[in-house]
Amino acid sequence: MSAYAPAAEPLLARPQASGGRIPVLLVESGRTYGGTEKVVSELARRMDRARFQPWVVIPKAVALDRMAEDLRAHGVPVERLDEVRNRFQWALFARTFAFLRRHRRGVLHVHHVWPAADRYVVPLAQLAGVGSVIVTEHLVGYAHSTGQKWLKRRELARADQVVCVSRAVASMLERDYAFDVERGKVIENGVDAVGLDRGQPRAAAERARLREQLAVPADAFVWAFVGRLEPQKGVDVLLDAFARAHGPASAGSPVRPARLWIAGDGSERPGLEARARSLGVADLVHFAGAVLDASPFYWGADGFALLSRWEGLPLALLEAQAAALPVVAAAAGGIPEAVMDGTTGLLVPREDPLAAATALLRVEDDAELARRLGYEAERQAREEWSWERMVSAYEVLYERAWRRAGGGNP
Repeated sequence: MSAYAPAAEPLLARPQASGGRIPVLLVESGRTYGGTEKVVSELARRMDRARFQPWVVIPKAVALDRMAEDLRAHGVPVERLDEVRNRFQWALFARTFAFLRRHRRGVLHVHHVWPAADRYVVPLAQLAGVGSVIVTEHLVGYAHSTGQKWLKRRELARADQVVCVSRAVASMLERDYAFDVERGKVIENGVDAVGLDRGQPRAAAERARLREQLAVPADAFVWAFVGRLEPQKGVDVLLDAFARAHGPASAGSPVRPARLWIAGDGSERPGLEARARSLGVADLVHFAGAVLDASPFYWGADGFALLSRWEGLPLALLEAQAAALPVVAAAAGGIPEAVMDGTTGLLVPREDPLAAATALLRVEDDAELARRLGYEAERQAREEWSWERMVSAYEVLYERAWRRAGGGNP
């Protein structure tokens, strides 16, 4: 495998479309509200409405109802269509085909929550006559069968443009699907660094409110996790690490008390709550459930921990850094592209709760280290990531794909 991966997409001048607005169909199939869903939502809301008409296609999952309501309130049409998961779902095939046929003159932008997701959408779109297809890969992962791998290679070969959210994702496509990464682009996820600034009055008020509401001792160090409660995110490893540092069996006496806030929901929540009880830290861990706005948790916390098993470029990590939180993270997928060990956070090996516990205590016990890591992380977020940069890069791709489909110059 070559060591090459495409450079991140720079902020480009937005080309001016001629004629009417370009329809853009944003499709993704996640069933919980997480980073990919937020990227899709921000992209739909922020693209230039004078030049583009966004449509968002998401599943009928209850967890996405608030996302759908919010998009519609911002004037974005939303279609609720579940993912076609196998070739025997004829009725769903027909509904998806009919929708794509009605919108065949638009640009289809598929956001894959994992590599084998939505594997039938692009073939159906091409059958329906959709002329422009852009695919964004959000996660490092694997296909589950030879058939899925064949469909993936076919999709990658036929897409007008393949986008990866990190170089790690691009390398995965090259390794597992023989994708020519020179055909791809890296467009990193965005973040609202100004909105997450913990120096604003709202941040201080939310911090005080949340810590009072959750009865956090004044001298406690609070760790936050934001994300889906699924095996990928390694929350079980985080609980083990936190228990090693602060549970009944922890070695020595920590300098200060600590708490762990877990904001998010998913299939693993009941098991994780049971694990916290078995580790003797249930009184120190708060499961907040799904949240549409995680800002209060970033502001209320003193550090952010993410011990994922695999990743693309996690949005919650970028948000935590924009909120000036010191980060302890596993060196998985694209995380090392965002966390410079010892500078903008601390990296630990995957599946290593002992190393993670050591890093958690190191940050808790060294106020100057915590301050420096948070400062450098915030500076990086402001300089390198923004929603404006991400949206601008995608708008350039929409314009080019639209022109190619219409026979014009890219």
